[in-house]
Amino acid sequence: MQLNNWRLWFAVAVSALLLIVLVLQVEPGKITRALRQANYAYVAPAIALYFAAVYFRAVRWRYLLAPLRRFPVRRLYPVVVIGYMANNLLPFRLGELVRSYYLARQERFNTSTTLATVAVERVYDGLTLLAFAALAGPVLLLLGEFDSAGDTSRTTWIIVAGLTAALFAGALIVLTLLATRPRYIFLADRVLGHIPDRWGRNKAQEVVRTFIQGLGILSSPRKHLALFLLSLPVWLLESGMYLIVSYSFGIDDYFGSAGTLALAVVLLTATSNLVTSFPAGIGGIGPFELVAQQTLLALGVVEDQATAYALVLHLVALWLPVNILGLALLWKQNISLAQLAGQSGPSAAGKEPANRHSRGAGPAEPVSSQEELL
Repeated sequence: MQLNNWRLWFAVAVSALLLIVLVLQVEPGKITRALRQANYAYVAPAIALYFAAVYFRAVRWRYLLAPLRRFPVRRLYPVVVIGYMANNLLPFRLGELVRSYYLARQERFNTSTTLATVAVERVYDGLTLLAFAALAGPVLLLLGEFDSAGDTSRTTWIIVAGLTAALFAGALIVLTLLATRPRYIFLADRVLGHIPDRWGRNKAQEVVRTFIQGLGILSSPRKHLALFLLSLPVWLLESGMYLIVSYSFGIDDYFGSAGTLALAVVLLTATSNLVTSFPAGIGGIGPFELVAQQTLLALGVVEDQATAYALVLHLVALWLPVNILGLALLWKQNISLAQLAGQSGPSAAGKEPANRHSRGAGPAEPVSSQEELL
C-alpha cells in the first residue's frame, strides 16, 4: 500500500471537513476558554486506564487465536498497540491488516487467518457497544436527560441505532455460518471458482479458506458468550477513562448523580466508537469528535464544554499516547510504519511472511496456564 494515494487524502479530507463542522458550531473563543479552564490532572490516570483496556484486548485476542496457536498475552500486547497506532495513522482502518500482517511476520503465522480473528473482534466490539447503548439510552430517556433534544433528533438516533444493530448482527450471522456450516464454505468456494485463473482464482480461494480457519472460535454458543464477556472489561475500562476525563471539563455538573453521569458516559462511549467502525477519516478523527459532541448536546451539555471535552478525550487521551508507544515499539524493531504498511497490502493475505527485522521473536510456543496470565 502506498501512503501517497487517494485513500489517504480522502480520509484526511473527511477528518478535516468534520472537524470544521465541529468547530463552526461554537465560537472559537469559547472553545479556547473551555480548554484553558480544564483540569488536566485527570488525563494521566485516564490514559493509564486506556492501556489497561488494551491489555484486555490482548486477552480477548489470545482467546480468539487459541484454536490456531496459543500465545502469551505479553507477546500479543505490543502487536495490539501497533495495530491501533496504525489504525490511527492510516486511512480506512488499514491498521487491522497491519496488525494481522505484523503478527504473521513475527510469529510465522498466516495473515488471512489472523485477519479473521480481528474481524470477529470488530463485530463483538460493535455488539458490546450496541448493548451499552441499549442499556443506557432508554434509562436516560426515562430520567428526562434527553428533554433538550427535539423529536426529530431522537428519531434520527433511533433509526441510526437500528441500522447499526442490523449491520453488526448480520456480520456475526455470516461469520458464524462460515465457521459452522460446511455448505456455506462450499458455496463461497464455488462462487470464487468463477474467477478467471489470470485474475487469481486459486489465490482468492486460498485466502478465503485460511480466513475461515480463523473463525473456528465461533463454533458454539458458549464461545460466543465467552467472547461477549471478554469484551465487557475492554469497554467498561474505556468508559471509565471517558468518565475520568469528563471531570476535567465539569461535565459532571450537568447530571444530578454519579449514576446518571456514568450512564451518560456509557452512551457516549457507544455512540462515538460505533461511528468510527465505518472507515472514514484518519484514526476516527472528525467522526468521533462530532458524534461525541452531539451526544453530549442531546444530554444538555453546553456546546463549548462538549466540544473541548471531545477534542481532548480523543486527540490527547486516546489518539496520541498509543501512537507514541506504537511508533516506539516499531523503532525498537527497526521497522517503519510505511514499510510495514507497504508489506501488508492485499498480496500479503494467505501468506506466512518471513520473520525479518525482529529481535528474539521466535515462533510461538505452547504456554503453561500460569504463563498465559502474564
